[in-house]
Amino acid sequence: MLLRRMNKWGHVRLPVLESMLLGMACLLLNAQTLAAAPVVWDRIEDPLVRAARFDLLMGEPFEAIIRLEADLAQGHIKYRSAQAQLVLGSMYLANGAHHKAASIFETLGNSDQPQRVKNLAWLSLAQVQYQHGQMNEALLSLQRISGELPSQAQQERLLLSAMVLMQQQHFDQAEINLRQLGKKSLVQQLSEKSVWATYGRFNLGVALFRQGEEEEGRRLLEELGSEAADTEESRALRDKANLMLAYYYLDKNKPEKAQQYFVKTRLQGPMSSRALLGLGRVYSAKELHKKSLVPWLKLSKMDASDPAVQDGLLAVPFAFGKLEAFKQALEYYQLALEKFKAEVEQVRQAEVAVNSGALADELARAVASQPVEQRWLVQDLPNTPGGRYLWQLFATNEFQETLKNYAQLRLSLGRLEQWSSQIDDAKGLEPAHRRELEKKVVDLQNKLLSVLERVQTHLKVLAQKSLERRKQRLLGYASEARFSMAQMYDYASKRWGSEQ
Repeated sequence: MLLRRMNKWGHVRLPVLESMLLGMACLLLNAQTLAAAPVVWDRIEDPLVRAARFDLLMGEPFEAIIRLEADLAQGHIKYRSAQAQLVLGSMYLANGAHHKAASIFETLGNSDQPQRVKNLAWLSLAQVQYQHGQMNEALLSLQRISGELPSQAQQERLLLSAMVLMQQQHFDQAEINLRQLGKKSLVQQLSEKSVWATYGRFNLGVALFRQGEEEEGRRLLEELGSEAADTEESRALRDKANLMLAYYYLDKNKPEKAQQYFVKTRLQGPMSSRALLGLGRVYSAKELHKKSLVPWLKLSKMDASDPAVQDGLLAVPFAFGKLEAFKQALEYYQLALEKFKAEVEQVRQAEVAVNSGALADELARAVASQPVEQRWLVQDLPNTPGGRYLWQLFATNEFQETLKNYAQLRLSLGRLEQWSSQIDDAKGLEPAHRRELEKKVVDLQNKLLSVLERVQTHLKVLAQKSLERRKQRLLGYASEARFSMAQMYDYASKRWGSEQ
């Protein structure tokens, strides 16, 4: 069974090109990217709004919200109050309160404010909806924008529209939006140095592939894969482009061509495991099994929680088997089996941590302990049992947003504890006023604890499903290793008799 699977790279181990293109595109532009370049608001003239935004920029979104909400409630902000509402909505986003932000944006979008204000509100609402996977709602919000937006906001609108359409499999319409991001020839367009244009070029290549315009899509990705890159983000994007082209040619049974792009991918970057796996497959497709062992042996020494590494653990003994080095093949099958068993045990430990709530708390602490400017742009998982097994789940908007909400609720509970202490220490408060404040704090604490419990339960369910999939994959690999070893023993017995 293993030999059949390993010989059919495109059937089991190599994803179908169409699925790979869509998956990479959707993962590439996630909630972190959308949140990284917020809409540029009009010039803020009210000094109270400027003061609140200063708190936000200084990394104090909670204080900024309190300041602005109080000023609005007390009627202190009378000039361009709609602008203050837009800023307030962006503050709620910065503080992880997406539902509140969405409510503000929707109210503004349906108001009698000038169209430019409503346009920015609809765009912001679409961004929130996209982050929560509400594609139909996001598309409707984007369609309610009338006329042109400021330059950067217009780029965001076009790219966000394209991403929503691609999620809905409307690649032809997505291509139209992506083309509008630039006015040059197809290969040269979208070349201006902005985050929107860069991602637009990649996703336009994806859309063109999906539309059957492979030649144009290939030229775009080749240009992107050959460019100089001066940031980690651009280098990662370049690696993705080269990997897509490499697997494209591997799927077309053109290993020589695929090899050209695999070797362009960094072997120390985030795409290194997939590059090593693919390079070994190139050599294997050319029957150069000894050469295939070079990248596969390197791959097999990497983190065994990576699915590409798990493939590599089975690929190494397969190559030895093709070379008729059966002793080494059996040794590496046994090594793979031991690693799979160890990883299954790690997953089980992760399940215990998830069920106890410890993992969610550890993740929330990791979020809250990041630098203020990156607090809600989660980059890495903590080094805890199960942390490295959640990276695929962690890349999804739903999990990240739920985790951010959980972390924010924990921070809010901490603030309520501080306020409770301040009430206790305050002097000169009337007894009735003190009791009223204490009651409000207790009521808020009870509400937060109730919501916190529901959010934690949702995090557990998401994590449990992901861990179960990972465990079943590992158990499947272990079964393949055992089956292949049995096949090899049976082959040796028939070929050399009982002495072997």
